[in-house]
Amino acid sequence: MKDEGHSSGSMLVSFLLGGIVGAVLSFLFAPQSGDETRKKFSDADDVKDRTTDYVEKNKEKITSYDTGG
Repeated sequence: MKDEGHSSGSMLVSFLLGGIVGAVLSFLFAPQSGDETRKKFSDADDVKDRTTDYVEKNKEKITSYDTGG
């Protein structure tokens, strides 16, 4: 049973990692000025913070669900 939960957690991490890599590549290869790119990266920091908070909250929920709590 734990293996099933672990594989879905791995899949979620893989999905998030793929999204992050895709976003970084799109920023790097997009045809725009350096100022515009730097602004987008600073905006991405806000998204990263919100995503990190969301992942931490859901990780706690998943952990308590896996342990039966």
